[in-house]
Amino acid sequence: MRLVTILGASGSIGKNAIEFLRLHRKDFTLCNVAFKADWQTALQLCAEFNCRAVSFADPIAAETFAIHCRQADVSVLSGPEGAVELASEPVDVVLAAISGSSGLAPVLAAVRAGNRVALANKEALVCGGTALLDLARSNGSTIIPVDSEHSAMYQCLLAGNRHEVGSLLLTASGGPFRTSTIGEMRVATREQAMNHPNWSMGVKNTIDSATLANKGLELIEAAYFFQCDESDIDVVINPSSILHSAVCFRDGSMVAQLGRPDMRVAIGYGLSWPDRLTTGVETLSLSDLRRLDFEDVDLEKFRCLSLARSALRIAGDGPMLFNAANEVAVAAFMSGRLGLLDIAGLIEECLEQGAGRFTGSLDETPALAAEAMHFCRSEFEAMADLV
Repeated sequence: MRLVTILGASGSIGKNAIEFLRLHRKDFTLCNVAFKADWQTALQLCAEFNCRAVSFADPIAAETFAIHCRQADVSVLSGPEGAVELASEPVDVVLAAISGSSGLAPVLAAVRAGNRVALANKEALVCGGTALLDLARSNGSTIIPVDSEHSAMYQCLLAGNRHEVGSLLLTASGGPFRTSTIGEMRVATREQAMNHPNWSMGVKNTIDSATLANKGLELIEAAYFFQCDESDIDVVINPSSILHSAVCFRDGSMVAQLGRPDMRVAIGYGLSWPDRLTTGVETLSLSDLRRLDFEDVDLEKFRCLSLARSALRIAGDGPMLFNAANEVAVAAFMSGRLGLLDIAGLIEECLEQGAGRFTGSLDETPALAAEAMHFCRSEFEAMADLV
């Protein structure tokens, strides 16, 4: 029986992970679970899996849960430290699915505890960089990527040795604006940006897919995780999202992972690694598929991808600033205060004005990420005042 902690059970990754656990009750049990505020679902899960502990980012939700919970042996935690404490509990695997920079501290705690981490939080690796990977190695913690693209690369790399790799191929769907003009994107609405053609994701990831900022973050992740230069990572659009990513070896061969655009596959692999268990996803039929289409990325439309490469070349706090500026910009877009194409403009401004201000040790990274976020909000407000 493998013991599992899920951090971020309210989102699509967490919900799909719980369904995977239900498919394999003889192999897994949910020990600890962290929510933002959904105390009703927490009550159901604690009763279903007999969880040891539950945490809420919202203290009021924690109090409400405690009032209604009938299980005396369930520990109830709240606030940012609650998820950190849950992540520190020894288990077989911690699924890190808290979105945004607030998910960084729990990932560090899980790694320090020597837990295996199924990593669905982009920001942890983007902000923590190679120092996070070094910490994992020194604590005997294995990090398995849960992003579909990085999971695909991870699996493809099993076909050869690391020194035999020539380059990595990162695929993108192109999002809802793949065929749109710049003019159409300039006046794009929130509803249009949220209408992803292939994937069902949370708000932040969906908007990131609309600007290809998600691909920028994934490029940064891949450069760190697979220890390669950004120039060795190519990005191509596969509109069907059938080819999830590939590895090009120096002998001229390319090993790719294909499958339906369904996150349950990557989630299941992250939880069950090194085994493969059923996920409820049907195997792809190549005869039904018949063809695969690919396109180059229009970097004039999708400037966020080029800015991610710039952030990597800046090194140091460049990726952290890219992440913070994008997070601030997405929130501003969703509130109607920023246009879709202006997201890239804010990222560029923050990289130019903030680079070099937020460097420090890995232990300082959560606080530095918060400072970078504050800086980017200030930059946005200053830009907004000029409009």
